[in-house]
Amino acid sequence: MATLLAPTGYDKFYAGGGWRYSRVREWWWHRKHLVRRFDLPRGLRMLEVACGSGFHTNLFCRMGFDCVGTDISATGIEVARQNYPGRNFVQGDATADLSFDEASFDIIITRGCSIYHYDLSGATALNMTRNLMRYIKPGGRFILIIATDLSGNKPVDNIWQNTLADYRAHFSKFDPQCTIDWYRRLAISSAIKAN
Repeated sequence: MATLLAPTGYDKFYAGGGWRYSRVREWWWHRKHLVRRFDLPRGLRMLEVACGSGFHTNLFCRMGFDCVGTDISATGIEVARQNYPGRNFVQGDATADLSFDEASFDIIITRGCSIYHYDLSGATALNMTRNLMRYIKPGGRFILIIATDLSGNKPVDNIWQNTLADYRAHFSKFDPQCTIDWYRRLAISSAIKAN
């Protein structure tokens, strides 16, 4: 299996500029496929996991959410703080304890987090989701947005193309009624934390 990009690899990536996004396109997409789809009212407390250089954390704040961004990359967080002063960014490893109180977020969202590109039935992905669910209020929601072509192709030297069934099997361990959808190469999974 391909190895996950080490934190130093992400540091180098974010120091070089990281991902390039269209603000208008991302705003429109997230209004339609996140805010409207899940009927998310303004003011909800949100944690973006794997926030990188902070683009989407800033976008969610501009949409009216109280959003905090966290990432394993110290450089990504440094770039985020430089690009979006006044926003809240915390460096941390989402597979371990984070510096937040348990049950302190209405929503946890992660977009493209590397761990969810590989073995969803393995201990790493399951433990990470279990860990992150600790930080969601009862009745709150975990949302994953990740690229896949649904082929099930699992190359040894590249990211896996998990299927909707792979994501459903993963998230149903946390919420038997989880929702999984696919929209133009993006899997969108949502699990609600039990009360």
